[in-house]
Amino acid sequence: MAKAWEVRGMHPRIRFREAAGRVVLTRWREMMSYREGTLLGEDIEELHAMRVSSRRLRAAMDAFEPAFPRSSFRGHLRQVKEITDTLGDARDLDVAIDGYTGVLETADELERPAIEGLIARMRDARAAETVHIAALFQRLAAEEFAGRFEAYVAEHTGVVADRLDPRPPHHA
Repeated sequence: MAKAWEVRGMHPRIRFREAAGRVVLTRWREMMSYREGTLLGEDIEELHAMRVSSRRLRAAMDAFEPAFPRSSFRGHLRQVKEITDTLGDARDLDVAIDGYTGVLETADELERPAIEGLIARMRDARAAETVHIAALFQRLAAEEFAGRFEAYVAEHTGVVADRLDPRPPHHA
């Protein structure tokens, strides 16, 4: 599993709103760092890392919800939940395909055709999920969600993502 990024600038006397901005923006950038690898679909661990990061972001947003206006915050949280749910559907299929592929190695001759058929159907379903993921990220790009989300967090917390400069653990 991908290691969580360090949240820069945290200290014991930090204001709640500033902590909210630092944590939420770090988790947002962490999640989005896996976007390209997830869309390429060559390594199932990229999607897994993105989904784990999306769950961290959701938890951070739940914890820091009081730092934001309730009515406008809900829409942003719903969008992040949609990302998590979409990634989860694909991840569930990745895990199932991997599991049944392992079973196939020890299956007897009579079981193999059924297991191979099941794996083939799951791979087809997984390919359809890849299309859903791509469509979701195309829509988010067209709506300029990333920029709007980061501006929203900055407006309510005073923390600007580019100045915060969140980075993966190996760059820290």
